Amino acid sequence: MIRRFSSRITVPSVASKLVQRSLSGAARNGKLFDKILIANRGEIACRVIRTAKRLGIQTVAVYSDADKSAEHVRLADESFYLGPSPASQSYLLGAKIIEACKATGAQAVHPGYGFLSENLNFCELCEKANVVFIGPPPGAIRAMGSKSESKTIMIAAGVPVTPGYHGDDNSDETLLKEARKVGWPLMIKAVAGGGGKGMRTVLDEASFLESLRSCRRESLKSFGDDAVLLEKLVLNPRHVELQIFGDTFGHVVHLLERDCSVQRRHQKVLEEAPAHSLDPVVRKAMGDAAVACAKAVGYVGAGTVEFLVDPVTQDFYFCEMNTRLQVEHPVTEMVTGLDLVELQLRVASGQPLAITQEEVISRSKGCAVEARIYAENPQNDFLPASGKLMHLRTPLQSVLCQEDGVRVDSGVVAGNTVSTFYDPMIAKLIAFADTRPEALAKLERALRCYQVAGLANNIDFLVKVVRHPGFATEVADTGFFSRHMTEILSSLSNPAVSGYGEHTSFGVASFLEAQKQPIGSGLWSGADVGADGASATADWRNQRARTRHLKVSHPVGGSTSALSVAVSGADSIHISATVTPSATAAHGSHVQKVDHKCVVKSKSLVAQSNDEQHADFSVWDNVIEINGRVVSGTTSIYTNKVNGNKTVDVWINGSIGESASHYQFTLPATSFAADGASSSNTMAVSPMPGKIIQVVVKEGATVKKGDPVAILEAMKMEHVVYAPCGGVVKVFCTEGSTVSEGTKLAEVVPAAAAAK
Repeated sequence: MIRRFSSRITVPSVASKLVQRSLSGAARNGKLFDKILIANRGEIACRVIRTAKRLGIQTVAVYSDADKSAEHVRLADESFYLGPSPASQSYLLGAKIIEACKATGAQAVHPGYGFLSENLNFCELCEKANVVFIGPPPGAIRAMGSKSESKTIMIAAGVPVTPGYHGDDNSDETLLKEARKVGWPLMIKAVAGGGGKGMRTVLDEASFLESLRSCRRESLKSFGDDAVLLEKLVLNPRHVELQIFGDTFGHVVHLLERDCSVQRRHQKVLEEAPAHSLDPVVRKAMGDAAVACAKAVGYVGAGTVEFLVDPVTQDFYFCEMNTRLQVEHPVTEMVTGLDLVELQLRVASGQPLAITQEEVISRSKGCAVEARIYAENPQNDFLPASGKLMHLRTPLQSVLCQEDGVRVDSGVVAGNTVSTFYDPMIAKLIAFADTRPEALAKLERALRCYQVAGLANNIDFLVKVVRHPGFATEVADTGFFSRHMTEILSSLSNPAVSGYGEHTSFGVASFLEAQKQPIGSGLWSGADVGADGASATADWRNQRARTRHLKVSHPVGGSTSALSVAVSGADSIHISATVTPSATAAHGSHVQKVDHKCVVKSKSLVAQSNDEQHADFSVWDNVIEINGRVVSGTTSIYTNKVNGNKTVDVWINGSIGESASHYQFTLPATSFAADGASSSNTMAVSPMPGKIIQVVVKEGATVKKGDPVAILEAMKMEHVVYAPCGGVVKVFCTEGSTVSEGTKLAEVVPAAAAAK
């Protein structure tokens, strides 16, 4: 059954008071602003600045301590310091931002997304200060900012909503009672939530109260409000959203739909426009419903109406409305040819929308797909990473991927630091083509050419997702990762990726080439060991024939390789490798022998550094002949200042199909001896920098393996640290303390040892 929605709508009384189309702040006569302030950071701030510059509008950036050298500060005409790094002391200070507007003469504020973009108090503060808020009027934010109120308005407007509880009584007892009425499974959602935060899936009553408390904590920290609502869980729906736009003259259009179904923990991973294989009748009905939704609240500016689509019946349900520009807006821009930021600026200046619904539909063409590139580790439960970007090269900087229809929206460049204080996004990569298969192929090529070193990232993971038949050829839904995650992660650990191969020899040969460069004390921080145990560093630089012994550790798959490297002449390297897989390797436990004769055909040093403040690193573009086959690619080599290990990242040009394009391995520090004896796995350590918000166990308590030890807050999310084994706990951390990656939080002493 396909739900049909009538676009004929009578604005209900509950919403009629909200129909106020005057913009907050100073009235405009249609003349574009002379100067605006962007109350945000990162890629969205850079995105807004670029359009403003094209329109001749001056820009003011704001920044915190962590962002003093950030790209958005460099791009803006002026900048204003807000305060310390935590968002609560900088980017969330509405009064400080108004102060910045007054100090710089900015006539309007663009809030971007996140931070204050949907904050009603800030919007009203702008209005009082006679500063234009580039977004919807306060009434629309008030109505749509509350998930419960917005659903009430939509029900009155005849827009279908998901069954659930949206009442004011938020006591645990009432919510549990209402949850039983809704039935399991269900969703707990923060009333003021968004961006995937403050959401919990509850499968049964036994886990309800703990999920409720966790959801409240996260909601309070993220939005300053711990009120929640309950919704019946539609199993594996499609997540389809409509981009809408309204002006101050009552004109509202939708700019087609986006499919954002490929999500992990409610965070979007891939987005595309238009929605793949969406029934035309459903598409028309959803567009009508989205426009009606916007008109019901007197909407002005850019907004997004999100729907859940039942994959069986094709019925759709209103989910929420985001009263701001969305992260994924570039895919809409690519298929419509419209600059949404420009439209925002023109509408906020008092100009009417210069496009009709019919014109939007007639001018739209092709397919655009966006992938979100994050500093996170897919092999470690996608834990966010922070630190310096030692090397970063986008597809637009690669001679192999300079093709039309590839777009990079980013707020970082090589040498920048991804901070623990904010979202760990590195970039959004967008590909556009006439057809969906062409767009996906272009996105895959661009991902393979995107080079990031120094931080764990999800690029290789994204390549696997884009190639997966469940996305590439089938209609994906929100259950995509629950069905395919194990398979995708396993494919990252296959022998072709994690074992020894040409890519390893390519990286080792590039590393040896790097040691020839007389930069300060050299890239090799310790004495290398030759076959006779003597230092070989000087010999290598003098290019005397020499045999060296190295060890390579492959972080994915756990194999190690003992190398015998014979150097003869300036550019000839003979590598003999004995590869020992880990005991748990899925691809077998046999010892592998590899023999590679390498000749360096050409070499180009791209970047290098060797100082006390930053880790030693170098980046090379090389062409190396390996056993007669010419291989070209890029190698990044940098030193881990904590343990002295060399991390080598290799990107092989021209990789296609299931073959990987990116590889990483480690050269252990100094003498390349076997890894130091490690203690048995009894330590519960911090997986990333963050703040301890709860110590779950007490000193001397007895725990089982997998019991929660502490809860860490990092990257605006909660992360539970579990006991690595069973035994008696020694606690080393305190609530409220800030910890770095690898900090020992607790030790679990096995019961037998504790009794001694």
